[in-house]
Amino acid sequence: MTVHYHNNPHILIIDDELNFSESLKMALDDAFEISIVNSLASARDYLNLQSPDAILMDVRLPDGDGITFIREIKTIGSDPVVFVMTAYATVNNAIDALKHGAVDYFTKPIDIEKLKRELYVYLENRILQRRIMDLDQAIKKISPPFVTSGAGEMKAIIDKVPLIAPLDIPVLLVGETGSGKEKLAQWIHSLSGVEGNMLAINCSALSKDIIESELFGHTRGAFSGAVTHKEGLIERADGGTLFLDEIGELPEGVQAKLLRVLENGSYYRVGDAVERMVTFRLISATHTDLADPANRFRKDLFFRINGVSFELPPLKQRKEDIPLLVSLFIDQANLAYKKAIKGVTSSAMKLILAYHWPGNIRELKWAIRRVVATTSGDVISEDELSFGSDFGRERDDGFSIDAGIPFLEAKENLERQYIKNALAHTQNNKTEAAKMLGISARTLHYKISKYNI
Repeated sequence: MTVHYHNNPHILIIDDELNFSESLKMALDDAFEISIVNSLASARDYLNLQSPDAILMDVRLPDGDGITFIREIKTIGSDPVVFVMTAYATVNNAIDALKHGAVDYFTKPIDIEKLKRELYVYLENRILQRRIMDLDQAIKKISPPFVTSGAGEMKAIIDKVPLIAPLDIPVLLVGETGSGKEKLAQWIHSLSGVEGNMLAINCSALSKDIIESELFGHTRGAFSGAVTHKEGLIERADGGTLFLDEIGELPEGVQAKLLRVLENGSYYRVGDAVERMVTFRLISATHTDLADPANRFRKDLFFRINGVSFELPPLKQRKEDIPLLVSLFIDQANLAYKKAIKGVTSSAMKLILAYHWPGNIRELKWAIRRVVATTSGDVISEDELSFGSDFGRERDDGFSIDAGIPFLEAKENLERQYIKNALAHTQNNKTEAAKMLGISARTLHYKISKYNI
C-alpha cells in the first residue's frame, strides 16, 4: 500500500522497554518520523511541546496505567490516533482500551506489517478529516454567515462584500435594530485576511463615563476605581478588526479621540501621557442617519468611517428570506429545547409573512423559539402563533387619544407596554430584549424597576 504525505507522519512510542522501542523504531522509520519516551511523565512533557499524529503506548508503565492515560492525552490539547500495546493481552484490557479512546490493540510481539497497515489506514482517515474541516472553513468564509435567499436588496450586498472585504477601508453598516449588522460585520472580517480577531462593542450599552475607558484603556489612578492598568478594545484589536455597533451613541469627546486614531494610528490611554500606536480595520454600525445634524455626530468622523457603506433592509422588505429563517430558528429551538418540531403549516406561514416584524430578525428568532418551547405537537399551527402576544397581527397606524390622560402618562404607558412585549418575545431574556428595543441593558433594567414590570 502506497501513501503519499507532504511530510512523514510523526509517531510517539511510549514504552519502558528500550530495546523493544528501538527495534520498533527501526521497523517503522522508513515511512514515519519516530520519537521515544519511557514513562507517562516524559510523555506529558513531550505532548505539551509536540503534537504527534499517532501514539503507540504500552499498557503497563513505571509511573501509571497507559489505558487511563489515553483520556488525559485529550486534555493536554493533542488529538493523536492512539494504539495500545501489551504483552499481557486480555479481552477486558482490549475493551477497556477501546472505551478510553484507543483505535486498536496489539499484543507483543508486534506484527509489524499489520501495524503499518493500521497506521496507514487511520492516518489517511485523519488527513481526510482535516481536509474536510479545512474545506468547511473555506466554504464558511466564502458563504454569508446569515440565512438569505440572495435575492432582492440582499443580493447587491452579498455580491459586493467579497470585493471590499480584503481592502483596507472602513465600512459603515446601516440598518434597523436586529437586521443582522453584526453578522455582516463578522463575514467581512472573515474575508478580510487580517490575522487578528474581531472585537465588538455596543456603544449604546455603556455610559458616557465608561465608554472612553473601554475603548482606549486607562492607567492606574486615572479615575476613582482605576486600581490597575487596563488595555482598551482599540489596543486589543491591533492587527485585527474593531466593530463599533451603534457608533452614533459615542460622546462627542470620544468621537474626537477615535478620529485621531483613524487619522494617524495614535492614541492615549485615559490618564496616560504615553502615546501608543495601533493598526486595525474599523467596521461601524448604526440604525440612525449619522449625517443628520440632529444626531450630533461629527461630520469629519462620519466622512472617515463611511469608506464603504451597506444598508441592510428590514425584515419586512426581505419576505423571501422569512421561510428560510423560520426553518433555521425552528432547528435551533429544537436543539435547545429537545423538541422535534417539523415546521409550520401553510396558514401559519402566511400569518408570519403578513406581520411587519418591527424587531426584525431578532424578533422573529425569539418569537419562533417561544412557540417551539410551548407547542405540544410536531407542527406549528396558526392558532399557536397568537399565543400570549399580538404576534402576527398588524397594528393600527393611528392612536386612540384619551384627552383625560396627560401626555407624559400616556407616553409612559406606551413605553411600559412596549417593554413588556419585548420581554415576552424574548422569553424574559433581558439582554436580547434590550437589543430588540435598541437600548442598553442598563437602561432596560432601570425602566423595568421604574415601571415595576
